[in-house]
Amino acid sequence: MTGKKWGILAAAALLAIGAPPALAQSTGTLTSKVELEKSTPAADGQPATKTYLTPDIVVPGDRVRISLAFTNNGAEPASGVVIANPIPQALLFDGTDDEAGFGVSVDSGKQFAPLSDLAVPVEGGATRPATAADVTHVRWKWADAVAPGQTRTVAFFGRVR
Repeated sequence: MTGKKWGILAAAALLAIGAPPALAQSTGTLTSKVELEKSTPAADGQPATKTYLTPDIVVPGDRVRISLAFTNNGAEPASGVVIANPIPQALLFDGTDDEAGFGVSVDSGKQFAPLSDLAVPVEGGATRPATAADVTHVRWKWADAVAPGQTRTVAFFGRVR
């Protein structure tokens, strides 16, 4: 099987089973959903319309949205909730619309910060500014508590490699 075909099949298999498990507070449950972004051109110079659907298959270049939903199943408000999720190998990080408390990691989840604040080592001991291709994990830290029974959702985007 050629490398390109394997990449498509691996990405499809990965997305069919969902995103890898994310970490969240123990009083709740965390679920994930992977959706393919479709853009439909609009008439009369209006912006394109984006829709999201469960993919049957994805190919390199497709943009997907991974939504993470935390539900507080406890009897008390869940404070200090942190959600961290690895970026699947088949995806290249492509941003988030949920910026509050958001950070990325380029070192397998050891350190989180805005992407513009991170650097990665290069040969010879120097560093270079980190790019989206370097992102290994995403994380949200919520400053406010999640009430009992409440669900809060965040999402990030990826491009299929």
